[in-house]
Amino acid sequence: MNDLEEQLRIWLASVPPTKHAISTIELSHSAMSKVWRLWREPYIGAITTEVGVVEVIPVNLQIKLAGSEANLDQKFDITMDTTDVADTFREEMDRIPIDTTEKIRAVYREYLSDDLTEAQMTAVLQVESIAYTIGAATISAVSPRLNVTRTGEIYSTRDVPMLRGFV
Repeated sequence: MNDLEEQLRIWLASVPPTKHAISTIELSHSAMSKVWRLWREPYIGAITTEVGVVEVIPVNLQIKLAGSEANLDQKFDITMDTTDVADTFREEMDRIPIDTTEKIRAVYREYLSDDLTEAQMTAVLQVESIAYTIGAATISAVSPRLNVTRTGEIYSTRDVPMLRGFV
């Protein structure tokens, strides 16, 4: 069991039954016509993010850590039921050019059910792959990879300004 699961288990055991963790995922890319904000709750809701109060769409989501927490390259597997949004979601994904090097940005946030104004946890990820099956999409997202052996790209201080402090 990883540390995050242990902390969540302790929190769930000690919290009153009226509170629970709510996970959200935000998908964005410059070629997409809108930012997709999704959660597992059965109704359209509103959460507060860095840009203000935004609407989230209900879909059946399962988000799990796909590696160990000791690895710097964190990987999450996100499975979503696309029954209600299949056509629209596919159209959005088809807008992204095949030959682009820009990754889809995925932001995972976790809120407490009694306070949707402040995320308890946030992870900014980049989508590595998306696979479709009938009625579902599986998204593999990782923490941003900035080293040349993983990406094949050489980063400059223009791309990553904090490199200036290391050089």
